[in-house]
Amino acid sequence: MKVWRVLILFCSVALVALGMYIARLIWLGFSTAGEPSYLERVVARAARNLAIPRRESVEANPWKATPEILKEARESFLDRCAVCHGPDGSGQTTVGRNLYPKVPDLRLPQTQNLTDGEIYSIIRNGVRLTGMPGWARPHDEQGDDSWKLVLFIRDLRRLTDQELAQQSATAHSAHYAGSRSCQKCHAEIFEHWRKTPMANVVRDPREHPDAILPDLATNTVAKFTKDQVALVYGSVWKQRYFTKRGDDYFPEPAQWDISHRVWRPYFVAKGTDWWEPFYPPDNMQRPTGPTCDGCHSVDYDIHTKQVAEWNVGCEKCHGPGSEHVERPSRGNILNPARMDYVAASDTCIQCHSQGRPLTVPIEGKYYDWPVGYHVGLNLGDFWQLEERTLGNATFTYYPEGTARKNRMQGNDFVQSVMYRRGVTCFSCHDAHGTGNYAQLRKPADQLCLDCHGPLSLNGPRTGTIEEHTQHKKGSPGSSCIACHMLRIETTIADVRVRAHTFAFITPAMTDKYKIPNPCTTCHADQTSAWATDALRHWPDRSPWRVE
Repeated sequence: MKVWRVLILFCSVALVALGMYIARLIWLGFSTAGEPSYLERVVARAARNLAIPRRESVEANPWKATPEILKEARESFLDRCAVCHGPDGSGQTTVGRNLYPKVPDLRLPQTQNLTDGEIYSIIRNGVRLTGMPGWARPHDEQGDDSWKLVLFIRDLRRLTDQELAQQSATAHSAHYAGSRSCQKCHAEIFEHWRKTPMANVVRDPREHPDAILPDLATNTVAKFTKDQVALVYGSVWKQRYFTKRGDDYFPEPAQWDISHRVWRPYFVAKGTDWWEPFYPPDNMQRPTGPTCDGCHSVDYDIHTKQVAEWNVGCEKCHGPGSEHVERPSRGNILNPARMDYVAASDTCIQCHSQGRPLTVPIEGKYYDWPVGYHVGLNLGDFWQLEERTLGNATFTYYPEGTARKNRMQGNDFVQSVMYRRGVTCFSCHDAHGTGNYAQLRKPADQLCLDCHGPLSLNGPRTGTIEEHTQHKKGSPGSSCIACHMLRIETTIADVRVRAHTFAFITPAMTDKYKIPNPCTTCHADQTSAWATDALRHWPDRSPWRVE
């Protein structure tokens, strides 16, 4: 009899608790903005696990995690999954945070502890009563890439406490081993990388007889011979030639304009760089160690003037690799892809920016690169970006804040909405090398449309790209980068590279700030007033965004 009383009491308490819970839900509503309760999370996870067929949960992944497979899987993840899960799998997206239950962080044990088969089943079949759709393709097993997505999700996992400790210890004990040491295990990546401009920005003409592009005999600007050239810098827009005196290199006063195939003078003139006043007006008294070599090498030593490796080698972005070469693991090498978006992009911004060290001078010299910084440290502790003052035109900035010279992609990018949303440099570029211009992961417009397709959450808000651009599909005016990444940043003469703020520069801003705009850059025979009037007549365009 006592057992029945206890059971009745327990049931009564449970019913009262359930009633109170239901009343609370009715009173507060069912907003997706709130965090699920512990009970809801347990029930949701149990329902998910019960929905996975036993036979699928024990299946083995037929694919191996090769660089090519992971690259393919990443593209699929960005196309299908990133809108909810984010490109890094964190779930910190507008959609992900407003679903109920919330999108899980794929990097955490709650997902990583599942078997490959369980993750595969969730991807293919979805999860009922959540926002997770099923991606099964009936009758198309050959075209199914769900198993490859499993490999990519595995690759997202966070470092364990043990791996983090190992990483910290490695930073003090490892030394630079050179990019060649990476080739054995990362052959595919190495083959792509060695063909990139970054892998070939500095070349010794004695080792690379084809390094010097022009015929030196045609140089009428300032004569020098091949024997005087110790190093050749550049191969895309311009090429410069350095001679060696003692332990230092110095730039010859002539450079080759690759685009126009002409010789031009090379000299940093008065007022064209912050460090210029501190060096004599003579190239042969301006060594490249303080002004160039720190970015064009791995581990330039300001005391010995030696480098671990010329060019932007593997260890420039991944840190010293000796211990990783001996005992490969995730814990003894750095990977920007596993860092937060600030540290990740700083890996690139350290060199793709105009600025100066926080300490000036350093041991009596004026360096134009972040002395002391290496990947894994906080760039802001070593480097400050060139100051910009809105309304003031300088050699480095237009009055509205966009950079006006090359090597300022970082200065532009940190101003952008995309940077504030956690997009990184390698969301678009692959430093390991691709077949696309500027090492883009895809051709530019295709890349933009991955996140900015018609009616997407990230805009545009029109049904087609043509409605957004008011230009024919495939025309120059319908290109994303033509309007949002205008070529206005000078690298040499009239050769210019694209801005990276991604902002649309209106014709009215041209009148106000003397910065070029995409409309009259393309329609060169028209005025900014004509372009402003045309924009006012475009459907769904706010007049306040035109001025």
